Amino acid sequence: MKYLADVNVLSEPTKGQAEAKVLQWLLAHHADIVVDPIVLGEMWEGIVALPDGRRKQNLMTWFHQTPSSLVCLDWTRRTAVVWAELRDEVRRRGFTVPLKDTMIAATAKLHGLIVATRNVDDFIRCGVHVVNPFV
Repeated sequence: MKYLADVNVLSEPTKGQAEAKVLQWLLAHHADIVVDPIVLGEMWEGIVALPDGRRKQNLMTWFHQTPSSLVCLDWTRRTAVVWAELRDEVRRRGFTVPLKDTMIAATAKLHGLIVATRNVDDFIRCGVHVVNPFV
């Protein structure tokens, strides 16, 4: 395990005009990718919010087959402590980072993972290593 994939990376294959770079990155690193329960929750939230229809059904099937097949790291007491300290540090440095991103960053920090995301700035502000498969 080396990478913690963010929503924007994991969901790229579901797009009609998916970025080839991201698809190649996902294939090349599949064995080294894990997810955070927050990421899975964000994805599922987006899917269930869609109106009933073929797209929603296809995404539900995709979700149960693809991201759900990846290792999902637990959110533990240790993760919560790392998150609280990380959030305090980010705030003291004068930055505002969305709650979900700080939670994902805490998981990455605790496990020594690189966050794979298009949202580079927020995760750098959290002090974790980042890779952007979109560039």
